This record gives sequence, C-alpha cells and structure tokens, in this order.
Amino acid sequence: MTENFNKYGASFFVDEAHFEELFLLLKSVTLKKNNFFLKSGEKCKYLGFVESGTMRSYYINENGIEKNFDFYFDRNFFTDYESILCNTKSNLNIQALEETKILLLNKEDLQKLYLKEAYWQEFGRVMAERIFLNAKKRIEDLLYYSPERRYTNLLKEAPLVFEKIPQKLIASYLGITPQSLSRIRNRITH
Repeated sequence: MTENFNKYGASFFVDEAHFEELFLLLKSVTLKKNNFFLKSGEKCKYLGFVESGTMRSYYINENGIEKNFDFYFDRNFFTDYESILCNTKSNLNIQALEETKILLLNKEDLQKLYLKEAYWQEFGRVMAERIFLNAKKRIEDLLYYSPERRYTNLLKEAPLVFEKIPQKLIASYLGITPQSLSRIRNRITH
C-alpha cells in the first residue's frame, strides 16, 4: 500500500495511516472516449478521481446548447456534489474526452467513513470546501470578468486545457463563440 500512498496520497488529502482504509473502498473503472460517468437525469452516486485521461462536465441549456462547466485531468476530483448531497437527479453530464481511468468512491462508503471517526469528517469537510471554492471561482469568472480576461486566467491557471481540449469546448467554457475565441487568441498572440 505504500506504493499506492506515494502515488495518490497527497492528491487524496489523506495521511498514510488512513490511506489503505480509503483505497480499499475505491473502485477502478476505465471509460472509453465519449462514454459518460454521469448523464443528466441520473442520480450521482460516486465521488470520482481521474487517474489518467481527460473528462468534462457540461449542461444542456433550454435551447439545447451544451455549456461546458469544467474539465478534469490527471489527479482531479469530479462529481455532481449537489446530486450527492441532496439525493436528486443531476442536471450535469460528465463525459470522458479520451480513454480515461478513474477511481470511484461510493457515497454510502463515504458516509460510513464519516461515522467512523473525526478524521474522515475532516476529510469530507476539506473535500466540500474545495468543491465549493472551485464552483465559486467558476461563477465569479463568468460574472466579473471580460471574455479576454477569462481566457488569460484560464491560460495562466490551466494551460493543459489548451493542449487537450477542442477549441469549441473551450469557447463554450469561456461563455463565448468559437469565432470570439479565435479573435481573442489573435489579439493576445500578436
């Protein structure tokens, strides 16, 4: 287990004494390109972790247009936390953009850990805080910043997006058209 702890421990925010207990609960799954972890209308039952690969989460708006919410790469957590917390159907789609290996923690197993000891309650709190802060930052980017500023922020904070994600998905994530993204890129690179 030491090898697994060295590989994943820091990413999971778990100390070595508790890692094996968590790792034994994880289920390994491989999603083929374009396969879904979660589709709108389903209840989310897992907290996921990308071992390797690329995923995206997106909504489909009232006009039937996909709106990308987030991208997940190696060592990123993903889930629909609202669906897990409220036991409701998700409005979110989470899809593999390439063959992706993921580790899944069932929400019932997570709840059992919370009941075991305070350590796991702290783990849950840290996870919830990270999910909240990431969502808050995403909302603030869309509300407060111009498309050009959103682009430069993304370039600075997540350059891997520009290597692994198609331009039309990046444009959707930034809340702009692909043509606007092309104009912004031209302005910034010249």
